[in-house]
Amino acid sequence: MKIRIFSPVFNAAESLKILLQEFTDVAHVLKEHGHTIEVLIINDCSTDRTREVLDCAAVDYAWLVPKHNDKNLGNAENIIAGYTWGVRSDVDVVGCMDADGEHSPYALIRHLRMIERGDCDGISGSIIFPDHNANYYDRNMMRFWGGQQSVMAGIDGTFYIQSPGYNVHRRDRVEKALELFDQYKDFFALHATEPFPRWGLHGVMIDLLARGAGSRIKAAYLECFGSSPNRTPEKIFLQADAANTHMKMLLKFLPAE
Repeated sequence: MKIRIFSPVFNAAESLKILLQEFTDVAHVLKEHGHTIEVLIINDCSTDRTREVLDCAAVDYAWLVPKHNDKNLGNAENIIAGYTWGVRSDVDVVGCMDADGEHSPYALIRHLRMIERGDCDGISGSIIFPDHNANYYDRNMMRFWGGQQSVMAGIDGTFYIQSPGYNVHRRDRVEKALELFDQYKDFFALHATEPFPRWGLHGVMIDLLARGAGSRIKAAYLECFGSSPNRTPEKIFLQADAANTHMKMLLKFLPAE
């Protein structure tokens, strides 16, 4: 199998060092099993040492593709850019992963086997917390929206707490979802009374993959480590509002049969 994974980052120099080392291990294991992997890291105008870390790593890691944005694009545009890069090659699987250290690339090995065996067409992360203390607001928001997303998209297995920053899917399903996304954005512009949200694109892609492209997606557990990302209550409310907006529009765009 040929795999492409992307990860947008902003001021992630420290967590990137760990992520890159883990991807080195994963690339080695995959090579031993006849698989290849490319990893696109999108630096969204970081102000720390992210550029330096990526450029130095790219000298040593043939599988690493660093990209430095000329301007800050934000969550939504980087996700679409990553998926678009992913399908522009003769690959089998396309996916994304957060670079904040919440979860590890090691899970990829298990999930790729599930897709390879035909157990499913794609995986979406459902996280557990052996050593990861998410705050009160984070847990409640993710539990609520993870469950809503699971029911709405018809995903196989309910999310405990959804981690939409981790997704792995067959390339043909991603291509179909990207086609639908262009249509959805036009539909949104015609029918919505608010601007297209900056947040919530992972959830949109999951729904377009599951209901639009007919992908069989499983909610697979990911062990999360370290501390919870720095999500303030204000940011969580903005994300929840964006998720609610997209959910209402997606139900109009892809009504239930």
